[in-house]
Amino acid sequence: MTLEHDRRRTLGAFVRSRRERLDPASFLLPGSPRRRTPGLRREEVAQLSGVSLSWYTWLEQGRDINVSRQVLEALARTLQLNQLEHQHLFRLAGSPSETPVSDPPVVSARLRAVLDAFDPSPASLRDCHGDILARNRAERALFDIGDAHANTLELYFAWQPIRTMLQDWETHARRILAEFRAEADRHPGDPRFTEIVDALRPIDPFGTWWDRHDIAGFTPTLRILHHPTAGPLTLEQSKLIAADDPSLHFLVRTAADPETAERLTTLVRNA
Repeated sequence: MTLEHDRRRTLGAFVRSRRERLDPASFLLPGSPRRRTPGLRREEVAQLSGVSLSWYTWLEQGRDINVSRQVLEALARTLQLNQLEHQHLFRLAGSPSETPVSDPPVVSARLRAVLDAFDPSPASLRDCHGDILARNRAERALFDIGDAHANTLELYFAWQPIRTMLQDWETHARRILAEFRAEADRHPGDPRFTEIVDALRPIDPFGTWWDRHDIAGFTPTLRILHHPTAGPLTLEQSKLIAADDPSLHFLVRTAADPETAERLTTLVRNA
């Protein structure tokens, strides 16, 4: 199975997921009870986009077909894609510029020193898969996970305590998964992404959400945690790219108020 085949298959699944979300009523199409599947039918999307049914069917099936920019623009309008989804569609339809990541990155002493300098703000160094390569003292005190869940998605879905610790867990977990999906689709054929998905798919509701093909880019967000020893913590979450290796980034959580800053200092001191 080639990277090109993986890319076409991902493109087809993405397009289908967006087709199934469309409301026939918004297109003045009949929404009769006879519709056995959600969203528009393939022939309806093909007609609205000005392409043949055969071509559109082959697109969803991941077959090797020519896709012009003009057709993609028409398809994006029909599928009512937002800006991020529009960019994602074009990326999947072209030749991927990224290559699969096979060898684990090396965390240099310099990067570890930068990481430790963030204390008492919790910080970690992660790669494009969300694998947690290193954590500072504050991050280890914040999430007592050891090495059992050394991946961002595993932390959110396999480590059960976070579902009660993190206020509005579902919203944040959906967002994290959508960011991961966008990154995974940029690296078709990378076995590490497949490994993570296969391991987490049995955990509810990971599999259901994964099949929705939601994508998102990183946005600085506020997270409220109810830590078992430190108490309530309100944290601003930021992402800093390592300029000498853009595949790595620091995830830093800074106190959003004086009370949180004081509690973080105490948490690190007692760690």
